[in-house]
Amino acid sequence: MEYRKLPKGTENISIIGLGNSSLGEAGEKEAQAAVELALENGVNFFDMAAGDARPFAAYGRAAAGCRGKVYYQVHFGADYRTGKYGWTLELEDIKRSVAWQLDALKTDYIDFGFLHCIDEESDLHHALQGGVLDYILQLKREGVVRHIG
Repeated sequence: MEYRKLPKGTENISIIGLGNSSLGEAGEKEAQAAVELALENGVNFFDMAAGDARPFAAYGRAAAGCRGKVYYQVHFGADYRTGKYGWTLELEDIKRSVAWQLDALKTDYIDFGFLHCIDEESDLHHALQGGVLDYILQLKREGVVRHIG
């Protein structure tokens, strides 16, 4: 596997990553097998934007024991309360979603997190005024999020 170093970080990221968009449709056993196969072949970057909540636990199980070599990209604003993908810019919902994702992935930190669903200027204003950006920056200061975007 070929890796590239981030311009402002020390992480060596695989040039091939595994997305999570529709992996849940395969079922948890198959999703876990796909993640394990990716890891065995040197893939270490996983984008956790998903169509549903099902694969998160599979990722957590697959990466158990090698979390320090895995890079998760989490989307602040993705909301899986219904089991399906949804999005929100409400601070309390984002806090709940971050806690759920950390638990499902069996980790206490996020490598890359970015604010999701800023489609209109009003969305950005809502995120800024609603405390979402302050919360994400707090997570970064606490080491829960390593890089934000």
